[in-house]
Amino acid sequence: MKTYTIKPRPPLRAFVLAAVLSVIGAVMVVAGSGALWDWLGGLVLLVGVGLLLMALYSLWSMRVHVDLDDEGFHVRGPGIDKKKTWSSVTKVALSQDETHLVFSHGEVERTHLFCPGGPGDEEFESMLKDITRRLDQNRGYRNFI
Repeated sequence: MKTYTIKPRPPLRAFVLAAVLSVIGAVMVVAGSGALWDWLGGLVLLVGVGLLLMALYSLWSMRVHVDLDDEGFHVRGPGIDKKKTWSSVTKVALSQDETHLVFSHGEVERTHLFCPGGPGDEEFESMLKDITRRLDQNRGYRNFI
């Protein structure tokens, strides 16, 4: 079994905002001339640190793990825990920009995988090649040349 991890893009705006709030809060605490400014500066600093911690947590918790083996695949992540066999896959489609993979299971059921890293993501590209190989193996396709 091979496990692939699709990681989200870093929340750059949250990191920048957390840094700005932390600096402003620290300056307010140090330069504050009264209890009100110290309290407000501490609050702004606390909000900045809290935002930084939430951004770091989102990087960890929004990962999607895709397990591939000879029998099928298992997708685990926020809001999804789906396990299917290769024989149940009726169609696989990749978006034109190569960032969205869709497994069709019959006429209605679908499994969607998004690659937030863009078309050059090495982990996603490696996973696509492995999926192709495993589907070919399941279907009995071979290269004779």
